[in-house]
Amino acid sequence: MANDLSSPHDATAVLRHDLRTPLNQIIGYAELVAEDLSGEEHRRTREDLDKIGRAARALADMIANEIQPGRVVVVASSDNVRNEIKPTTSAAPPYAAEIPRTSVAPSVPCAKILIVDDEPENCAVLQRRLEKEGHCCVPVHDGETALVRLTQEPFDLVLLDIVMDGLDGREVLRRIKGNSALRHLPVIMISALDEIERVAECVEWGAEDYLPKPFNPVLLRARLGASLERKRLRDAEQEAFVALQESQRKLASELTEAAAYVQSVLPPPLTEGPLRTTWEFRPSSSLGGDAFDYERLDKDTFGIFLLDVCGHGVGAALLSISVLNVIRAESLPGVDFRNPSAVLAGLNTAFPMERHGEMFFTAWCGIYHIPTRTIRFAAGGHPPAIMVKVDGTTELLAAKGPVIGAMEGANFTAQESFIPPESRVFVFSDGAYEISRDDGTMMGHSDLVVLLAQAPKTDAVPWVMEQLRRVNSQEAFDDDVSLVELCFP
Repeated sequence: MANDLSSPHDATAVLRHDLRTPLNQIIGYAELVAEDLSGEEHRRTREDLDKIGRAARALADMIANEIQPGRVVVVASSDNVRNEIKPTTSAAPPYAAEIPRTSVAPSVPCAKILIVDDEPENCAVLQRRLEKEGHCCVPVHDGETALVRLTQEPFDLVLLDIVMDGLDGREVLRRIKGNSALRHLPVIMISALDEIERVAECVEWGAEDYLPKPFNPVLLRARLGASLERKRLRDAEQEAFVALQESQRKLASELTEAAAYVQSVLPPPLTEGPLRTTWEFRPSSSLGGDAFDYERLDKDTFGIFLLDVCGHGVGAALLSISVLNVIRAESLPGVDFRNPSAVLAGLNTAFPMERHGEMFFTAWCGIYHIPTRTIRFAAGGHPPAIMVKVDGTTELLAAKGPVIGAMEGANFTAQESFIPPESRVFVFSDGAYEISRDDGTMMGHSDLVVLLAQAPKTDAVPWVMEQLRRVNSQEAFDDDVSLVELCFP
């Protein structure tokens, strides 16, 4: 084996490795053959194999004990390496007191294992041992081949020798842990080296564990089982994470479709007729609880309705669309849909919060009488609409009434106002003014009144929404924002 002998420490380590390697193979084969021989007729053979194994282990311990830096002089030449060994009385290496080989380790789930060792005999012993446990083993004899095989097929674990020609085990380990596709693969370092510094270095680089040669079957099975169990848990965690990501992706896709549907059911802007309309709707999440509608009820009346369900998300969106469909279909029994008070009272009866997930909603309903230019309106816990007259003055279209769905038999009182020519009426949800500023203060309804009075006569809605975005202290609004503009001739 050609290795770097640049320092006495490295030279003696390599010498120890080379001397112990054939002993490890003897020990391994002796154990495997003895395990295959059963019955009284093979008793003497098993005893002889046990003697061979004990002698080989004693010699391996002596090599580990005696061949230490300062006690062995290694002289390298083109022909040979000469060793001078001094007597020693030092203790045996830490693993000399082996676990009894009759101990029983827990069973290990079958796995596909890559064995990397530049000594084919070592690979063969380890492969036979592991395949008896039910594992599938792939032996390779150099680091480059190991890295190629790892990129070509999946493995559950790598048993990696530290000392090898070419790429040694530490460099192979470093490359495995530096590869994002392989870094979670457990690697157990194996070697005849008994140097804790190299073991610690490998663990710091991400090695799962370490096994000394010769292998104790119980220790091998236990450490293999522990590493495979950790991998199983990591794989299960990763599978759960991938499943969660896929679930979130599907949910996001479905929410996007639902949000597009909610937007599609809102009425298109009106560019002609008794009045013109524009609007903007910005949900605080994928789905919001705001909804609105307007339409000409007959040749003399025009209706406008806006609601705001408590909360956000799917539940709020479903309730808002349900209410909107009832309004459009005029499907409240006995309700005159040209009477805003009757509309809100009918909705209060039809949508009690205890039957709709404890959700209630606010609403503003207005009926404009075209010939007289008057608007009758009612509100259920909703902020007043704002009329901006042609001279820039404003008027609040406010009416009293409780939130809808919270109180059985609630009454809603309608109010009436005259709409001067070229006036504009803005109907909105409270998210249009309950906005936190950078200094921690919050806008109020009166601030929105001032803002709407300053809005240009054309493109007022996008202008106002831009001002609100500038006021907002964060990227998204805390609440759903609906803003509808009615422009009267």
